[in-house]
Amino acid sequence: MKNVKAVLIDIDNTLLDFHKSAKASMKKSFERLGLEFKDCYFDTFTVVNDALWLEIEKGNLTRQQLFKIRFNTVFKSLGISCDGTVCEDYFRENLKDFAFPIDGAIEILEYLTKKYRLYAASNANVYAEQINRLKLANMLGYFKDVFISQQIGYQKPDREFFNACLERMDVLNKEEIVMIGDSLTADIQGGKNFGIKTIWFNFNNKSNDGVIIPDYTVHALSEIKNLL
Repeated sequence: MKNVKAVLIDIDNTLLDFHKSAKASMKKSFERLGLEFKDCYFDTFTVVNDALWLEIEKGNLTRQQLFKIRFNTVFKSLGISCDGTVCEDYFRENLKDFAFPIDGAIEILEYLTKKYRLYAASNANVYAEQINRLKLANMLGYFKDVFISQQIGYQKPDREFFNACLERMDVLNKEEIVMIGDSLTADIQGGKNFGIKTIWFNFNNKSNDGVIIPDYTVHALSEIKNLL
């Protein structure tokens, strides 16, 4: 890939396995509430959470609305009688303490930082939470800057998110930037709308209906070396 000088890379499910972190946080929250936790409960959480985040990316839902309904929706689906807003508070409090690197994450960061200006770009809820998770995973030092939607004031796929990143990056042209991430809607469509190159990390081999087409697709982080 020619003329690339800077790399924007997503955090959750690109560098850190959000599913593992969320499952650990959910289990700890259930224990705190005196509730039995089963692995299948996390499957329900994943379905609910993914659907709600998609609505946020479409602009149909706010984060605060998600926080109010996420675990109430999970508990309703599971037939559990409990205050979901309390569980939500515990869940987000616990999440900062878990960071599970995806296979090859450290290796690709070491590779990229030697060749490009490397920046993290995340739709995370809390800036301090993501910084702490990057520290736990020994990843923070690889980045020249970390762009978190809560801090920036916009979120992917909004053009304003990427424009705010560009203003803080040491590059002059959008043509010099590539966006790497797992979300077709947030990372890839957001990057394409802004006019930058995109690499879709197809985490867990998701299907693509062809509506959103990345410039490149990889199924393992190590494959990025073949492109950059």
